[in-house]
Amino acid sequence: MFGICADGTTNLIARFAAPMAVRSNQPIYLSDTLSLKRSVTRRSAQRWEIESNLEPLSSTSNDLFTLFVTKGHDSAITVLMPQPVGVIQRRTATTATTGAINVWATSATLTMTGFLPKGAFIKFASHNKIYMTTTDRTGSGAVSFYPNLQVQVSALSAVSIANNVLGTFLLDIDSLRGMAYTDGILMDNGTVKLVERL
Repeated sequence: MFGICADGTTNLIARFAAPMAVRSNQPIYLSDTLSLKRSVTRRSAQRWEIESNLEPLSSTSNDLFTLFVTKGHDSAITVLMPQPVGVIQRRTATTATTGAINVWATSATLTMTGFLPKGAFIKFASHNKIYMTTTDRTGSGAVSFYPNLQVQVSALSAVSIANNVLGTFLLDIDSLRGMAYTDGILMDNGTVKLVERL
């Protein structure tokens, strides 16, 4: 179960509901030459964006309302990052640590037992940024990730690799800062867009 957490906690107050999309936003500039060759330049900046309907948990719809109003568009909201279904079904690893990793690296040496498939969202301790694995890994060893590492990681840092990857997101400017009801009873904010806070 993935969704929005109560302020400063891991307690889920709203669950993501279909339809849901997780997008990678990375600026790319491209142009075609007269010979129709394509020139592409990719920027190093990247953020995750989530668009989803929300299912407020029955006893906490007031918590979601309060969170949206007080956080608005400029304060962070804690999100339990949704993992792809294939990752949830195939992953057997639950905990991991890593050695030191330098800025701009695209791989880390993890110490773990079990299997971690590509496409899993991971997060290094004391980091705000969420990364995605791009290679499969069974047991300890190197795993590649995307995007490039933004901040150096110290040795023996914990790595969140299971259904416990917490990210900080901002409510997009077009999302409702309040509450909407359907039939006067059911809270329905429509599609909410969250952007990763970098």
